[in-house]
Amino acid sequence: MRQFILPEDWDGGPACRIVGGRARYLARVLRLSKGEVIAGLDSAGGAWECRVEETAPGLVLLSVAPAPAEAAAAAPGRGTPAEEPWPHLVLAQGLPKGAKMDLVIRQATEAGVSAVLPLLTSRAVPREGGGEEGGQRAVRWERIVREARQQSGSRIRTAVSAPIRLEDLPAALKAEGLGPEDPKILFHEAPLAQSSLHGYLSQVSGGVALCVGPEGGFAPEELDFLLDAGFRPIRLAGAVLRAETAALFAIAAAQIILSERSSWTAKPL
Repeated sequence: MRQFILPEDWDGGPACRIVGGRARYLARVLRLSKGEVIAGLDSAGGAWECRVEETAPGLVLLSVAPAPAEAAAAAPGRGTPAEEPWPHLVLAQGLPKGAKMDLVIRQATEAGVSAVLPLLTSRAVPREGGGEEGGQRAVRWERIVREARQQSGSRIRTAVSAPIRLEDLPAALKAEGLGPEDPKILFHEAPLAQSSLHGYLSQVSGGVALCVGPEGGFAPEELDFLLDAGFRPIRLAGAVLRAETAALFAIAAAQIILSERSSWTAKPL
């Protein structure tokens, strides 16, 4: 279900003035006209009902009211009264080359990942063209997240951090609320697994960290660091996947297992 992410500076009042790219999204992409209604979501995860009151070039005026209680209660995701369909998922992704990180962020957002942590590794390749300022990158990634949430209807507020060094990953996961007991899964091309993915995810209470390497994978010393930091390795079956494909595959596999926990029982290998 499509939804509209209300501007961060909206004051919570009964009217909201939309300009620029967001106005074009409502008027040209969704083709909304006066009187039509779209589900809205504020920066805190609250659900709203937005009605178009006026449209003009580059401008849309909305009236905003709380969403019906039954709709809000039925809507899954973080920041809402509803029960979450799966635990807090964090993706740590080795930076791939070119614009592939944009695709990873878009797909992770659509899939309901709570946080994406881009990793600077020895085999990470800077974006072609170089010279991109961190602020410009952050703005682009924020826009990608907003567009992906609006298209997919995800109510989970996907946060994307600035790229971090691999040695800072444990602290970043702690800041995301993951503790020592929460599963940390490393998807690796080598057959290093000590259990199945079902086995790793059989006891989940808070969150899950999923770690995927860049093109070429992690260097041996980086792999040792991740294993020492508590990550447990698993190999995806089949051919070796591209970094951006492996990320989506890993997220989907974990979500299916977690959402169906009530119907399966892990057996020791």
